[in-house]
Amino acid sequence: MITTQNIPLLTRAYNLVMGYGETPFKANIVYVSLKQFRGRFGLSTRVKLGPRTLYMTELQAYGEYWFRIADPVLFLTQIAGAVQRIDTQSVTEFLRGYMVQNLIEQLSNYTAIDVYSRLGEVVSKIKTGILYDAFKSRGIELIDIRVSGISLPQLEKMEKEDPTYGLPLLLAIQKGDEDKALEIIRTVESLRALGKAPGAGILGALIAMPGLLQPIQPAPPQQPPPQPQPTQPQQPSTSIADKLRELKKLLDDGLITQEEYEAMRKKILEEFTRK
Repeated sequence: MITTQNIPLLTRAYNLVMGYGETPFKANIVYVSLKQFRGRFGLSTRVKLGPRTLYMTELQAYGEYWFRIADPVLFLTQIAGAVQRIDTQSVTEFLRGYMVQNLIEQLSNYTAIDVYSRLGEVVSKIKTGILYDAFKSRGIELIDIRVSGISLPQLEKMEKEDPTYGLPLLLAIQKGDEDKALEIIRTVESLRALGKAPGAGILGALIAMPGLLQPIQPAPPQQPPPQPQPTQPQQPSTSIADKLRELKKLLDDGLITQEEYEAMRKKILEEFTRK
């Protein structure tokens, strides 16, 4: 049996018998701190919009978590085969990936409306449930999780592109009104489809606005409207001043003589006097 007391004696014996120049008994020493640590995470996954729909949307979240090593032996046993090197950076990256993986698995049990409208309650259930046990199985105590931000990129993009529908959509999600949120999404997608694919757009509009599917009642026969009486087209009236200007222009352009100008001018003035 090898102990710290007999290692020196065994080393000298191996040196004499086997000719070793150094001790064959070597070990890597790893110091495990038991203080509290803080880690950061960020994730992107797809979840259902609500419990009664199959509509999927993207969900992004980021935040912090606090932990400490509760069982160093179990921790080293579990992590030794998971990282190439046992140092601070490698362990930190491993734990971040482990946190994100488990968070995504847990968030898949909730809908976007659940997370958006009841974030504190959802995080509390995740922290004290399977996620806590997953860390404990690796010798780690998960102390706390704080989600600093959460977003629904696809739906928020809709809000920026069309605030008329986007803002009511996010308000409906925050209130947990699944029916209203789904109605707005269907309407917006139908309107988009109308501009791209007429057949698909009309179908989408019928789905979003079921009132369009109601049968149209025939309208009662109406008497034909009276036909308007034809009127004589009115000739555009030309003032005496316009006629005289046109006549003077003909004279200036050399199209008529001075005598013709005087005769026509006299005739125009006589017609004006008779009126």
